[in-house]
Amino acid sequence: MGNNQSTPLSLLVTNFKDVKARGRNLSIELKKGKLVTFCRSEWPSFGVGWPSEGTFCLSIITKVKTKIFLPGQSGHPDQIPYILVWQDLVENPPPWITPFILEPCKVLVTRPTRQKTPSAPSAPVLPDSQDPLRLEPTFPPPYQHLIPQDPVPQGGASVEGNREAEAAESESNLGGPAGRTRGRVQWDQASRLPDSTVALPLREIGSLDDTGLSRLMYWPFSTSDLYNWKSQNARFSDNPKDLTSLLDSVMFTHQPTWDDCQQLLRILFTMEERERIQVEARKLVPGDDGQPTANPDLINAAFPLTRPRWDYNTAEGRGRLLIYRQTLMAGLRAAARKPTNLAKVYSVLQGKTESPAVYLERLMEAFRQFTPMDPEAPENQAAVVMSFVNQATPDIKRKLQKLEGLEGKQIQDLLQMAQRVYNNRDTPEEKQFKATKEMTKVLVAAFPQAGNGQNRKQKKQGPRQGLEKDQCAYCKERGHWIKDCPKKRRPANPTSVLVTQDSD
Repeated sequence: MGNNQSTPLSLLVTNFKDVKARGRNLSIELKKGKLVTFCRSEWPSFGVGWPSEGTFCLSIITKVKTKIFLPGQSGHPDQIPYILVWQDLVENPPPWITPFILEPCKVLVTRPTRQKTPSAPSAPVLPDSQDPLRLEPTFPPPYQHLIPQDPVPQGGASVEGNREAEAAESESNLGGPAGRTRGRVQWDQASRLPDSTVALPLREIGSLDDTGLSRLMYWPFSTSDLYNWKSQNARFSDNPKDLTSLLDSVMFTHQPTWDDCQQLLRILFTMEERERIQVEARKLVPGDDGQPTANPDLINAAFPLTRPRWDYNTAEGRGRLLIYRQTLMAGLRAAARKPTNLAKVYSVLQGKTESPAVYLERLMEAFRQFTPMDPEAPENQAAVVMSFVNQATPDIKRKLQKLEGLEGKQIQDLLQMAQRVYNNRDTPEEKQFKATKEMTKVLVAAFPQAGNGQNRKQKKQGPRQGLEKDQCAYCKERGHWIKDCPKKRRPANPTSVLVTQDSD
């Protein structure tokens, strides 16, 4: 067992509790099965050198991240949380990853040589023909253009003034209001920006100011991104998990402002859903002690319904935006829970060919959606265990019900046993062979006379034994022949008939 080789993926799976905790620190919820699928199947298909066993090389992680963050249909929004947590684990490694982190690659850059001025013009290189060669223009490598640094605004500067100045500068550089959208920026700068550049609503530009904060520049969402997110995810009322996961990653990666959050709510949710989310969020506004408060002043200050004057280039403004985003996500999760309906939970049955892991994931999602309980909490494990056993397929159910102390078992232990039963199932060919064998036994038991007749026929067809000299051919006894056999019935004597002559 000591010869097993550890891979980056196996390390993350073994220490998935730490990985999940790191994701929660980043307001991200991770699933082990999806992490394994993305690492083994999705990311190697990007063609950037990602191995199926995973890697801790930051350059390859950055390339995969670039592919995932592509706009429109080319991107993969559902994979954003997983690559971000993977990158964070490499950049801030825990003790169990530190020994496996590779040293960063050193890039050697050659010094530019001075160009020698030719003393005399060289010989002409054009052919004698009248048509000159069509030479393609040569472009320099895609060096990143430096954004000019404007003076840092004073603390009292308003957000509107900053946005107007930035909008004017962007419009002059990019040509029109459409040039300020994320999609246009990526299209215009694709040939001169590095592959890892992603245009986000709030981007860091320039150096740090006097307070130690980097200045942020605002880039609004593009309309295509918003409507792609809407079309690619289910309605919140039908399946809240899709939009909840999407907004989890958007809140972390894009750092949206108050206006951006309202735009997301208007595009992705209906009016009734928006109102329910806002009502639940205002119930969860944290007070001074960190617990939900009922103080209306604190609620209006932390989660305003009208546009606040928060400057994202100040520490106070960023702090208020962070609290607003966290409260909004808490309200989103609370609004996703529907009234308690245990019938919906009991209707989640394992399919005949469904793996136990996928079945457990559907069951736990039903608990989250239709009950107020957290299926991962220790006090709710007994309810989850009983539902998992009773609603499994018959073969898995029989196996699990034979265990002693079933209610005290951990759900992960039951999942492993169910997986073994699932893996040991017969193949379709083996099932067909067993069914044919059983049918043969049933037919033989139902028609025994057919078998007996066949045996008699085979017995008759066997070799005949000869008779001894003094053996009867009828009763097979010795001492007489068949004509003298006492056991053989003899015909009765015929009655004699007397015929008389008539007298004259």
